[in-house]
Amino acid sequence: MKVNLDTNIFIAVKNKEPDYEYSEKIIDNIEAKEIEGAMSTIVLAEVLVGFYRNAEKEEAERFSSSALLNYDIIPVNQEVANKSAQIRAQYNIKLPDAIITFSTIFSGSDYLITHDKTLHKKLKIQKITSKEFVEKHLQDV
Repeated sequence: MKVNLDTNIFIAVKNKEPDYEYSEKIIDNIEAKEIEGAMSTIVLAEVLVGFYRNAEKEEAERFSSSALLNYDIIPVNQEVANKSAQIRAQYNIKLPDAIITFSTIFSGSDYLITHDKTLHKKLKIQKITSKEFVEKHLQDV
């Protein structure tokens, strides 16, 4: 199984937000190679912004290295840009969200794991919260 993670999954863990343990379990399972992980370069950049804003350069480097080792990083190329623009136009969502959404399709991921309520309502791809994913797919892992 392959999952594409939205920025808010990583931020939930970094900030210890409510139910962050579910996001952490998914990340741990990706790093243990129990499931495959993907992320857009947009997610990578958005997460790194938080580290750099807090002058956490070593943490930023650690996150970036871990991302390269453990995730299929989906670049914004011509196809991703074109399809993301179509998704943005169709669903009236922000461009970064459209890129992350199409990255799910482009990477062949089974799910987009996100806590974004707008994306849950609007998109017609398989999307799920971290808690729902853990309860449905990782109970025995």
